[in-house]
Amino acid sequence: MVSGAYMDALGARTEAEQHESSFSRRMAENQRRVFQIAYGVLGSSADAEEIAQETFLRAYQKFRSLRDPQRFRFWVNRIAFRLALNRRRGLNRSMARETAWHSSAIESLDGAKNAEDHLLAQRLRDQIEQLPEKFRRVLQLSIVEDMDANDAAAVLGIPAGTVRSRLHTARKLLLETMQ
Repeated sequence: MVSGAYMDALGARTEAEQHESSFSRRMAENQRRVFQIAYGVLGSSADAEEIAQETFLRAYQKFRSLRDPQRFRFWVNRIAFRLALNRRRGLNRSMARETAWHSSAIESLDGAKNAEDHLLAQRLRDQIEQLPEKFRRVLQLSIVEDMDANDAAAVLGIPAGTVRSRLHTARKLLLETMQ
């Protein structure tokens, strides 16, 4: 005779397996669409792939709380869209933060008509050349190549956080030496 506790455990395991099987099937059906939504918002395959992974992770964690499993597609698409929008906003904020300090200075130096501005521009170039190479490289990729931290990180083979840290330090050193 099989005990009731064993049957309950067997039923729970079967329910968990059904839950996982149902989620896996739904994920496979919607994977391409989630990627397309993220790519449409971000325009980057790498970022879209990350958003797709994060979307399905969040969906898996909340799948049991989904009231109407038939609306899974709409629900997961909404998660993907919101995550992609948040990523784009974050990228825009970091790009503005990374480039704001030099935009107006470089524009005014490029169109400089008087000798004082030319001297200041030359002094700035000289100070950039005096920076340690690791700071100079990230600064040049940011200013000259107009790369964001993620692109510069890919070029240099270092984490994006390290690029942002080095940019901050390079700017700080330049400000100190230019004053």
